[in-house]
Amino acid sequence: MIRKRSLAGRNDTGRIVIWTKSSLKIRCRNVKINYNLNFRKLGFVAGFKFLSFKSKLLSLIFFSNGSVSYYLSTEFHKLMMFLHSKKYKNIRNIKFPALASRFFQIKKLSYVSCLEILPGKGAQYSRSAGTKSRLFKFEKSNHTVLIELPSGLKKAFSYYSFALLGQLTMPLHYKRINGKAGFWRNFGAKPIVRGVAMNPVDHPHGGRTKAIQHQRTPWGHTTKYK
Repeated sequence: MIRKRSLAGRNDTGRIVIWTKSSLKIRCRNVKINYNLNFRKLGFVAGFKFLSFKSKLLSLIFFSNGSVSYYLSTEFHKLMMFLHSKKYKNIRNIKFPALASRFFQIKKLSYVSCLEILPGKGAQYSRSAGTKSRLFKFEKSNHTVLIELPSGLKKAFSYYSFALLGQLTMPLHYKRINGKAGFWRNFGAKPIVRGVAMNPVDHPHGGRTKAIQHQRTPWGHTTKYK
């Protein structure tokens, strides 16, 4: 059988020149960001990778034990830069910067990113492009640290959790304004119409104004208790 290939986003030769959201997901399917900051080996930054629709810059790091991972890039990352997570006795004369450190190893009023609230939980806070948090106060009595998040909220984190030093890359990302109607149509994304805005013949959620019913799928099956 001869299957016709879609010409959307392709030039005359068939090469893809416009990556849509769906095609980009297929292309970046193998890229997995490692948010676990508790590593114990020496590594170096071998390259960088940019995720366009996620607006994130990743650092490809090779470790001495042979493992390879993608981590979020900070303002201190440079190509072929050596990183470590603990002090080695045989390399005391060489000062390698630390990729991630525990909170009790970081100075007060320092800027950090990719915070984990509990040890081993993984980075959960301050992960967007250009974000940074500030370490304000140490509470040694209950082993917590008070940190101001990018939103201005102050939250307590564990004294032994990990965090990346410095600010994440692309600080001008939040200044981008996409107020134009249909901005994402240029990238292949189509608007999604809500089911409640349709007629009853088009969707199970459509047509009713004051009826109180639980949600259903587009085929009329209930989604309650799922």
